[in-house]
Amino acid sequence: MPRIAPFTAAARRRSQALLFVCALARAWFPGPVSAQASGAPYRTEQVSYRNAQDSTYLPAVLTLPRGRGPHPGVVLLSIAGADPLIDRLVGLGYMVLRPERRGFVAVEPLLQATYYDLAQDALAGLDYLRSRPEVDARALSLIGQADDAPAAMLASVASLDSIPLILVAPPGFPGREVFRLEQHGLAQRRGDRPQALDALDRLVDQISSIVLSESSAYLRSYRLGALMAASDVRLPYNAAFPDDEGQIHFFSSPLWHDRLAFDPEQLLARLHAPVLVLIGMDDPDTPLDAYMAAVRRGLARSQSQDATRCASYRIGPGTRSRRRP
Repeated sequence: MPRIAPFTAAARRRSQALLFVCALARAWFPGPVSAQASGAPYRTEQVSYRNAQDSTYLPAVLTLPRGRGPHPGVVLLSIAGADPLIDRLVGLGYMVLRPERRGFVAVEPLLQATYYDLAQDALAGLDYLRSRPEVDARALSLIGQADDAPAAMLASVASLDSIPLILVAPPGFPGREVFRLEQHGLAQRRGDRPQALDALDRLVDQISSIVLSESSAYLRSYRLGALMAASDVRLPYNAAFPDDEGQIHFFSSPLWHDRLAFDPEQLLARLHAPVLVLIGMDDPDTPLDAYMAAVRRGLARSQSQDATRCASYRIGPGTRSRRRP
């Protein structure tokens, strides 16, 4: 896959990274001006390109600011709540590519994808922006939000370029622990008693162990089916997967194997690009102190010369935040 040569001056990389971080801060924390309200028109295009590794067809929406450019470009990996951010970034002069995640229409292509596949999708998006004459190929950035953050992190590690990376509410714990916290939190909020919560924790741990120990999707499915049939415990309803026998198919998929195996702290340590981590402080399933400590450990071991963590109580007017190097 073609890559442009790394920037020749470290100072230039740092300057571009700082400019983008400032712009993102203005975009993420709403202000009185937006792209539409300021009368700054923009247009959108339905575009497509391919993942060069597996030839997967990848549709996306490209939002272009006014003017001929060249504009700095952003690949935004997010499935929800991104429209205000796009408006703000475009109003600040950025061209924003928002890829359509595999499986958006039919979930099976996503289930059969690995995190490596999704990272290659992100790199293909960056390559597409480089191909556009309106884009400044020396000023590209990558944003990954929530479940899309792992793909952004892996893409950043794999890229030969020092592309500024912004992670919005990325996972901070190993995948099996994130899974346990999510399920435990859902059950706790529905009123489950301590004994039931302990039983649920054991079931989640057994599911994770089977998924991570079996290399074959068939064997994962077989063992998960036996486990579910023998257990009186049921997982709480979760929009991330079905609440019927379809759970077995989900958990035995390549995507869920990689999700449970994902170790964000280890991957943060492999980053070499400027990085900004944004996390809200009101997530009931995330112990914030432990989360921030894990992120700090990972970033402290990275090769990045610009690494910042920012925790915010809430997004909106009057936002309070803690910014840490």
